[in-house]
Amino acid sequence: MKKELLIASALVGSLGLAGVAEAASASMSGHQRVGIVGSETDSATNGSSNSSSRQSSFSVSISETTDGGVGISTGFDLAEENGGLDASGLTLTFTSGAKLDLIEAGNAATTHVASVPSGSGEMGVTAATDTNAPTTLTFADGGDNVGFEFHTAADAFGVDGLKASVSFSTNGDAANTTAAHGSAGMMSVGASYVATAGDSTVTFGAGLYQGSTTSTTSIYDTEGFVISASAVTGSLTVGVGFASGTDMAQATAAAPIDGDVDGNAIAGAEVLKAGAKYVSGDMTFSLGMTAGSGNDTSDISAAQAGSDDSFDSTNASIDYAVASGVTATLGYADISREDDGAPAADASGSAWYVGATVSF
Repeated sequence: MKKELLIASALVGSLGLAGVAEAASASMSGHQRVGIVGSETDSATNGSSNSSSRQSSFSVSISETTDGGVGISTGFDLAEENGGLDASGLTLTFTSGAKLDLIEAGNAATTHVASVPSGSGEMGVTAATDTNAPTTLTFADGGDNVGFEFHTAADAFGVDGLKASVSFSTNGDAANTTAAHGSAGMMSVGASYVATAGDSTVTFGAGLYQGSTTSTTSIYDTEGFVISASAVTGSLTVGVGFASGTDMAQATAAAPIDGDVDGNAIAGAEVLKAGAKYVSGDMTFSLGMTAGSGNDTSDISAAQAGSDDSFDSTNASIDYAVASGVTATLGYADISREDDGAPAADASGSAWYVGATVSF
């Protein structure tokens, strides 16, 4: 029996099975953000309010490199904000510097959006409203988990500092014989260019996207473009971005949009964002603004009508690095919303935030 065991051990080792228990490299990061949010609406009935604000996140990154030099990485997030596990897809990083995202891939148009500074904190005025004006440059970022995004290295087409990517996703199993909207897939392209002169670095980013809907009666699709630029000179960072397009939104009988249970389209949507950030020692001063508008159609099979919804916000903050991994924040925002051209007083007003973020 002893002889048989020795032979079996030798066979396992010769087949390379002795290393199956080896683990890939992993790293962890996260934060706990704790503070108080106060707001005062423009509504005479709602008035002011304040509440505690607590957000937690925990991320795990897992990666390994093959003998051929190809990196393989994935990971997952645990975030209190989204209430559960957010698993990543799979990323292959080649020796040339190119990357391929698989399964839960990104959107190439918004991958290359330059960073636009904005105020820190959790400021906001929350209230039930039919205002659906877009508020971010990535408002139509979408797709499905079955897809890919290919990224070039930082010298695309032989130009140093130029990156480009293309993405495609599909939802081929989605029913396409219904009036209800659902994503049937999306394709997009994007590129960014980084130039450095002295102590200044300028980044330009742009992208196009085109999606499709499962609705056989909709006259809209998700489509549009985004352009952006940022410049860093010493301690000062400034940025600006603009996005335009049509965003298809899903709705249900339990959560209708403007009374419609089949779907909704925010047509003629536009967003302009601009901001600046200045770092002085342990303190960071930030200022940002957002102006968004769009017509939220009540029927995806009918042409848009009526006035646009709008969203306008100005925000500012001061961050102070108290200790390694600990940042105190004081922020303020002024927010104005309109629904079909009429002021939405319940969802407009001012807000402040004071709190701290502990990161690891």
